[in-house]
Amino acid sequence: MSKKTNHVIPSKGGEWAVKKSGATRASQTFDRKEDAVKYGRDISRKESTDLFIHKKDGTIQERNTYSRHPHPAMG
Repeated sequence: MSKKTNHVIPSKGGEWAVKKSGATRASQTFDRKEDAVKYGRDISRKESTDLFIHKKDGTIQERNTYSRHPHPAMG
């Protein structure tokens, strides 16, 4: 089973989109990258998924992991 992820990607017309892995359409689009990143972080925290933030050229700029650790530390 592959792990679900969210991506902040450049979209047509200079917009930024938040898209789930495997999805054909964006969850949401934004005029500013900062707004897309904030939304993507919120979604990824709620879903416990990874968030990939891309540059304008499509390459990965940053990766954030919000998944829950399966075995939390004792103590």
